[in-house]
Amino acid sequence: MSETVLGVIPDARIKTGMLKSETWVLIVTDQRLLAARTTDELIKNVAMAARAQAKASGSGFFGQWGAQIKASLAVAQRYGAMTPEAILAETPGNWALWPGQASSIKVERKSRSAGGDDESSIDYLKITIEAAGGKGVYETNDDKPSQREVQALLARIFGPIVR
Repeated sequence: MSETVLGVIPDARIKTGMLKSETWVLIVTDQRLLAARTTDELIKNVAMAARAQAKASGSGFFGQWGAQIKASLAVAQRYGAMTPEAILAETPGNWALWPGQASSIKVERKSRSAGGDDESSIDYLKITIEAAGGKGVYETNDDKPSQREVQALLARIFGPIVR
């Protein structure tokens, strides 16, 4: 039976130091959770390919620039067309988590200051995954997909351990 990608949680950042983090894309398949690290080189390659494609289709400077920006924002969506094996092999350190390996998955909606004088805030998701190998805490850039959507997506594979 082939494995199918059900959904993607883009821009999931995990802290690696005081001011450092890595960006990951969490990919939910019909069998497991995959995590793909988003490297600067990967973003650059996807953006350059989009720019070249726009140029080949006759777009001018601004069309190419727009294609490059859209590609940078949509890096995660390319995983929907890749096989799980290709996703795992793409970047060293990419990993998979099977349902029996996880003990708890918590999805919370949080807010942080936007940093301006107007006291506005930015909503984001905090996803905490506890498994036999340890605990990982991922924070998204915003709350898209929503908390409810992410919980439902993860619950399709991990069931009642998702809250």
